[in-house]
Amino acid sequence: MTVQAWAVLLGAYLLGSIPSAYLVARLIAGVDIRKIGDGNMGAKNTFGSVGKLAGTVVAAADLAKGALGVVMARQFELPENVIMLAGACIVLGHDFPIFLRFQGGQGMAAIIGVFGVLFPREIGIALLALAATLLLTRNWDLSCGICFGLLPVLLWFAGQPPKRVLYPVFLLPTIALKKLMQVRQARRAAAH
Repeated sequence: MTVQAWAVLLGAYLLGSIPSAYLVARLIAGVDIRKIGDGNMGAKNTFGSVGKLAGTVVAAADLAKGALGVVMARQFELPENVIMLAGACIVLGHDFPIFLRFQGGQGMAAIIGVFGVLFPREIGIALLALAATLLLTRNWDLSCGICFGLLPVLLWFAGQPPKRVLYPVFLLPTIALKKLMQVRQARRAAAH
């Protein structure tokens, strides 16, 4: 990889590391989002713990981080593999931000932002499935599972190359991994 490609990947990680939920919760309510609600530094926890406006701002900021990072990587006319890697670096930055001792969110909004630039039609259909499932079941985790499980299938049916079909398969488990890590941390904290 070129020096330019490495610089783009580093920039993507740093962009992802901007702790939107932490900053918004501090500015709007003067609280540390990591110490309220479920402790997750994401839009859902901000929405439930700080308020609708704060949650909406965080969701928009995290979506924008994901989208902006990929758009910026494309501006350098780098190979698609590097652009896709930049998307992964944004999510890693969100999940493990350098600015907050690598304690971040689960990365769902950032991932949707990345997917929105790389495959807008397919993520649009998948998000409609999420909304419909959520309306029917009121179960957030199930709705997200259906949405993101559907995405690779839609990419495959759209005739996308294998690397694009597999990209969500490799990127989406970061959400579950972060969730497991946060559950473990909560159990440890409760035990002490």
